[in-house]
Amino acid sequence: MRIRWKLLIFLLIFVLAPIILVRWYSIRETRTLGTELAINAAEVMRDTANRELSQTVNMFAEAVNDSRDVLELALTLQARETERLLAERPQHVEPYFFDTDFDRRDPRIGILEPPRILSDSSAAHTAKADIPISTDHLVFRLSPDADVPAALRDARALTRLLPIFRIIYLRHDDLMLWSYVSLDNGLHCAYPGHGGYPPDYDPRRREWYTQAKAQGRPVWNIMVDANTHRAIATLSMPIHAPDGSIIGVTGVDFPLDTLLLESDLSQRWTPAVRSMLLRPAAEADGDPDGMLIVAMRDYLEHDTDWRTPMTLESLEKEDPASLEAMREDIKQNRQGIVEMPYRGVPSVWAFKPVIQDGLTLAVIVPSEVIVASSRRAEESVMERTTRMLRDTSVFALAINILLVAVAAVASLTITRPIARLARAAGRIAEGDLTARAEVKSHDELGDLAKAFNAMAPKLLERVKLKNDMALAMEVQRNLLPERPPVVPGLDIAAACQFCDETGGDYYDFLSFSRERGETLDIILGDVTGHGISAALFMATGRALLHARTEDDSDPARCISMVNRLLCRDTQSTGRFITLFFLSMQLDTGELAWVRAGHDPALIYAPGTDSFEELGGQGIPLGVEEGWEYRANQRRGLEAGQLMVLGTDGIWEAMDPAGEMFGKERFKAVLRANAGRTAQEIVDAVVDEVMAFVSPGRPEDDLTLVIIKALR
Repeated sequence: MRIRWKLLIFLLIFVLAPIILVRWYSIRETRTLGTELAINAAEVMRDTANRELSQTVNMFAEAVNDSRDVLELALTLQARETERLLAERPQHVEPYFFDTDFDRRDPRIGILEPPRILSDSSAAHTAKADIPISTDHLVFRLSPDADVPAALRDARALTRLLPIFRIIYLRHDDLMLWSYVSLDNGLHCAYPGHGGYPPDYDPRRREWYTQAKAQGRPVWNIMVDANTHRAIATLSMPIHAPDGSIIGVTGVDFPLDTLLLESDLSQRWTPAVRSMLLRPAAEADGDPDGMLIVAMRDYLEHDTDWRTPMTLESLEKEDPASLEAMREDIKQNRQGIVEMPYRGVPSVWAFKPVIQDGLTLAVIVPSEVIVASSRRAEESVMERTTRMLRDTSVFALAINILLVAVAAVASLTITRPIARLARAAGRIAEGDLTARAEVKSHDELGDLAKAFNAMAPKLLERVKLKNDMALAMEVQRNLLPERPPVVPGLDIAAACQFCDETGGDYYDFLSFSRERGETLDIILGDVTGHGISAALFMATGRALLHARTEDDSDPARCISMVNRLLCRDTQSTGRFITLFFLSMQLDTGELAWVRAGHDPALIYAPGTDSFEELGGQGIPLGVEEGWEYRANQRRGLEAGQLMVLGTDGIWEAMDPAGEMFGKERFKAVLRANAGRTAQEIVDAVVDEVMAFVSPGRPEDDLTLVIIKALR
């Protein structure tokens, strides 16, 4: 018999006698419940609004960081290509034009037209549309006191910047206004090609130029553009000569509203929402306890002489305690929410530090917007409660008249939550993870519905986490070499297996032509720990190694510099990298290596059945910034000998009983397979380790590089 019919029989037997008492009790309790639900709903709506606001600022902060990353990458590419062209000075093959050619619309330039990327929603973009541009040409300008011969020589080399400028512009035209390079000799090169420069414009006197040279690193500025006379944001960094001296600055200009995203915020919240970029004020700003507004919508209306520096507004101290709490969170690089007025209007502030130097994205929503939502929720609950009481009154009267019909309806009402839960479960089964079951009761069915509603977001979260981990694994796999290099006289093979989806082991092959001849450099590293955090740390170390090995041919100096850079960013985290850097001289076979806390490499000679360790002093990278590493040398490999580099995930692998694989077993596998190819030796070691830990899995990452001398 179905539950509905069972309940009907029960009601027919037991409800009629106490129906009046139950009716009185239900009215009282329903009103109480409605009041409590209204209060709780209002509180929940306020809490939900705060969480959504926090999530919104977090999402938009990620968007700002994405824009920052794109601009910094574009700027780095510009700087590196400029340095290369100025050092190599390739033959000039393209005509080049000066700003005066664009101003008089030289017919050789072709058709000048407004850029296709501009939208009417951006004041800065629209201003730029008044200046016709050419995406097929660069523009050069000589400052009033330029060294003309030197500037013209550099201009011939910098014509080769056109392809990289064009690629960056076309791929990120929603961000870019101008890309440019300015040199100390007075030469200024910009893209897209355009005119409109003031006669006395000298980029070397602009803040983006002077600050980048003075600080020797990328800097951000808010200023008035000399061409469009609109407030813009700039990112600039120095350009170095081969000897390391700074010879100029490259930069990009972009609309200020790309950092504010107020149109998107208005769609999500209300047109009254505001966003801005803040930073804590310092002694030099005149108010060490205040906050400076670095960027906001009001600055977009700034239309004045480009020679006049922009004055940053200070945030009014309408609630000093809340402002100080926000300053403290920003100093600690924490995201947060505070309630304090903005221009006299009670507001909720959500903020998150982004970019650098305490620069923080703040989203401001009037408190009335959030209060109105909770008020509507409270009124909705009370309205439903009143309607429910009215309906139940009619229902109670109908019971006295038609008991059977009332009992049937009552039984249907009781079983309805189960039906709703069943329908929601069906939608989940079909893949709709947004399905929810209505929760109106406070009994086991209510608990079941709440548990069901809590399940769906967790399922969605796990799906997203799984997808994110798959992407992280793919990215890290792409950082490892696709295949070992092919070197005459050498048989090279390598393998890397992570105990999680991602790990902290790393190996790489680099090939360089240096003063001492052709070399093959092999790098093997092991980050403390494993998983996604170790993978991120490994990626940082890899990037530093790639950057430094291209600049310095000496292994010891290269590793020392990488250690200093790594210590500055990560010494407070407690993480470090053990590394073995091996350089093989291909013409003489001579070996040079630097050992940074890693286990020594092994050389196995099958003829004498002996192992030799390539030791040396050196602590792990990221431990002590001032440590100077030293290179070690020996003669090259003889025919048949093996060079073996590995991480401790091999010999520290444990079987189910807790026994380690050990280096003796490792050497035994090498000895037994020394006559086989390098790849077969690698496979043999991996198979032995996996068989040893079976049926479990390794608890650490495993990386192995084998180099076998063929002659």
